[in-house]
Amino acid sequence: MKKVFVSKQELRVQSERALKEAMERKLTIQQVNPRKEVQCGKCGGKTKVNFEPGKERAEFNCKECGHLQMSL
Repeated sequence: MKKVFVSKQELRVQSERALKEAMERKLTIQQVNPRKEVQCGKCGGKTKVNFEPGKERAEFNCKECGHLQMSL
């Protein structure tokens, strides 16, 4: 399988084209909350955490041990 690399400029052009098409069709564009997989500081278990847009840290409970903590 051959890997294809796309330049940043090509990605910008594609996103601008997609936005123009969405505006022409009068579609609503929604921003979703980012989601990251974080590691527990107590037991080392992995948990997926939803973040609010614009925030880099979120409070969560570990799925394995239930420890309440802040993500990094």
